[in-house]
Amino acid sequence: MRKKILPVVVVVLFFFTVLSASMAVSIPHSKLSHSESLEGWYYLPSYSNYAPRGLPDFDQQQDNWKARQGIWRFVGGLWSFCGPTSLADIFWWFDSKHEDPLGYPGDGNDSYPLVSNYDAPGSPTPGPKEDDHNFNNVNDLQTPWKQGRGAKELIEKLAWYCNTNYCQNPFIRGIAGTYAQFLEEGARQWIVDAGLQENYTIEAVWNPDFSMLVEKLQNNSGIIINFHFYNSKVKLYLKFLAHYVAVVGINGNGSIAIADPVQNVANPEPSPSQHNDANVVSYDIYPVNFTSPLPEKASWWIEEYYEIGVMHFGGLAQYALIISEIE
Repeated sequence: MRKKILPVVVVVLFFFTVLSASMAVSIPHSKLSHSESLEGWYYLPSYSNYAPRGLPDFDQQQDNWKARQGIWRFVGGLWSFCGPTSLADIFWWFDSKHEDPLGYPGDGNDSYPLVSNYDAPGSPTPGPKEDDHNFNNVNDLQTPWKQGRGAKELIEKLAWYCNTNYCQNPFIRGIAGTYAQFLEEGARQWIVDAGLQENYTIEAVWNPDFSMLVEKLQNNSGIIINFHFYNSKVKLYLKFLAHYVAVVGINGNGSIAIADPVQNVANPEPSPSQHNDANVVSYDIYPVNFTSPLPEKASWWIEEYYEIGVMHFGGLAQYALIISEIE
């Protein structure tokens, strides 16, 4: 989540809002399995090695991935890895597209460099060999996050590239999450370091049009959306707090399916670490409202996104990072 320093009272109030949402509080929305094919829907395709349900749905609530510096230590820290986690979903999916379809996690083979084997110290899971698609290559609890110091697996490496929590600048305190500029720069540098700069394009779009996202997803682009929070009853716009998600499927008639790094409404049972298996997903579907309360910020929004008690927060789609493969 991207934030700026605010008075502690306001921050604490919304911290508990986000905390409740992370516990999979029920949000009214339609439900649709990713495998169902209904008129108007398009989902990113699946790949046997290893995105068997389409886009992965990795979880950000792991391994001390919290901002704990500054004011955040007063509330026990704030889960803040939604940016790199959503980017990991996208890169893992593209990597799986180009891997041997007869392979499997733990076969010891890695033929495409977008995601590599990061030498997780734990036993290869599922193994038997180390490779890029082992589940503990997403994250291994034996290498706890130390603000970018020490060994790192996929999501933690992406957090470093994207300067999440200003981890590259340890003397900057109290910043939680990933700024959009850093997310874009980190994604670009990652692709360059993989030697794939001629294979991908990256677009950063503010106030993205929904029809444009429909077209991009149908062309199998990876899309990350940054939602700002808005309460329509009291007209409260929390511009200091935002949340990244990855788009799994889309319907041009006005619905969207997302892989949410912190909220798993459709499938709340698996633990965060179980989501490191790309076969474990929760694709949550929401209707889109094209009458935005703040059209200068976002042309569309999810009207009911987070909920705590009688308080609802909508998500204003104010930014999109679009990663496309050059065919």
